[in-house]
Amino acid sequence: MSAVLDESASDGTVPGPIAGPKRVRWGGIIFFKVEQFILEAPRYRFAEHSQVFETMFQLPAASDGTVEGRDEEHPIILEGYRAAQFYALLKILYPTPDDSIFGIFKLEKEEWIGVLNLSTRWSMKKETCYQRALQGFPEPD
Repeated sequence: MSAVLDESASDGTVPGPIAGPKRVRWGGIIFFKVEQFILEAPRYRFAEHSQVFETMFQLPAASDGTVEGRDEEHPIILEGYRAAQFYALLKILYPTPDDSIFGIFKLEKEEWIGVLNLSTRWSMKKETCYQRALQGFPEPD
């Protein structure tokens, strides 16, 4: 939902409505445990780009009221995955300003393979990871 502003021009004419910025719902922080590491990230990109995570986030709380991923004591445990690959995926989902401005994602070949592996397993939108991988994947040796 965007706000609409109506400002008069300096010459007294009214230019009409001006659309304000789109409202972003961040959805809070989500905690993951990968190998022995606890990693946290804003929840919204996982829900936005992956049907798997969107569905997971809608699951009801446990009988004791805990919600998996809501805090460090109850992270979403990702067994069988490597922390380095998950961290590389976080770099793609949450790029730095330099990554965004210059369009260059500085990942090594193994990191890109990990990103593509995880994004495929979790049914992430192709434009999120595949196109960024194609832009940043290093040339063959």
